[in-house]
Amino acid sequence: MVIMIFELKFADIGEGVQEGEVMEWHVSQGDEVEEEQTVVEVHTEKVNVEITTPVDGTVVSLEKEEGDIVRVNEVLMKIETEETPKEEEKEPAKEEEDDSLFKPSAPFKKRDKKKKSKKVLAAPAVRRRAREADIDLQDVEGTGPAGRIKQEDLERYKKQRKRPRREVEKPEEVIPLRGTRRSIAKSLRRSKDRAAHFTYFDEVDMSAMDELRKAAKPMAEEKGVSLTYLPLIIKCLIPALKEFPMLNASLDEEREQITIKHYYNIGIAVDTEEGLMVPVVKNADAKTVWELAEEIEDLAKRARSGKLTLEDVQGGTFTITSVGNIGGAMATPIINWPEVAILGVMRKKLRPVVVKENGKPEIAIRPTMFLSISIDHRVVDGAKVARFTNLLMKYMENPGLVLLEE
Repeated sequence: MVIMIFELKFADIGEGVQEGEVMEWHVSQGDEVEEEQTVVEVHTEKVNVEITTPVDGTVVSLEKEEGDIVRVNEVLMKIETEETPKEEEKEPAKEEEDDSLFKPSAPFKKRDKKKKSKKVLAAPAVRRRAREADIDLQDVEGTGPAGRIKQEDLERYKKQRKRPRREVEKPEEVIPLRGTRRSIAKSLRRSKDRAAHFTYFDEVDMSAMDELRKAAKPMAEEKGVSLTYLPLIIKCLIPALKEFPMLNASLDEEREQITIKHYYNIGIAVDTEEGLMVPVVKNADAKTVWELAEEIEDLAKRARSGKLTLEDVQGGTFTITSVGNIGGAMATPIINWPEVAILGVMRKKLRPVVVKENGKPEIAIRPTMFLSISIDHRVVDGAKVARFTNLLMKYMENPGLVLLEE
């Protein structure tokens, strides 16, 4: 066969992803590689991916360094090979490109390029703690499967080594804007630049929701499910969105058209060590409270462990962000563009409210929660979001009414 140079390019993985950041190379110049071997990890705005080579051969050159930005169709590396890859025999249409070269992976930290003698296996949290402690993971012996470095290994190494004395403490620290944080920054800036944000606040009485959770607790324990407020709020949200479909839509500025979605894929903002991730509960309207609770718990766990796939973060139509377990009375959430609305769920707290008892107003102590709804004012008017919120609160204060809508 004729010797040829194969160029491994960063292929289009869809969902509008135009570029990624090279996080970690698993090969060096001169290394022998085999077909389907993972050679590099790239962080994209949607998810991290492992890129494999479709050919056997020898690495001629790495065209990008760790930390570099690579755009779609740019060359990542060159491989000397004796076989013609299938991708070169037939050039499929863009939408039919073989994306089997991509495999979801956890977020990665960059390591010292001078030490590439072995591949380091460690969770993102371990990598972050190692960086904070100025520890090169190449020097740490892992006791986990396949030599994976665990937190205990890191702590043992910290005790054994002698820290170098620092003569002068730096008054500032410069941290490159990379990885997940860079993606978050770009996404939020794009949303603020494009959407005309308007945030509406209101307060909802959670008494009935608390009673429902209390009554459902034995059933939840029997099913092994953690029943939080979130699945209950989603069940109340769906009929409100059906009544006000413009909040479950997207705006295409170039075509000057609004697309109303008659399916309900609810994004759930999850706080992770690497930053905010928004996995999506698909077809939420067709799922029971228990199914929603199980899926939300699963997505949150995989988001925090860096195991979300591209499919997990695609296709959202409306997003919910909750900081109730942390704190805060009010907030102004940023729309998850190109969606046009986002619901912020705040902390539930006992507050004095005015209620009517026997037709007379009285002061009572009730569990209440503030809701913050940000909308794109170009698509949704303030009066409409007020009516939408009133209906959502009606369902949340009378969750039994949701049964009449199903």
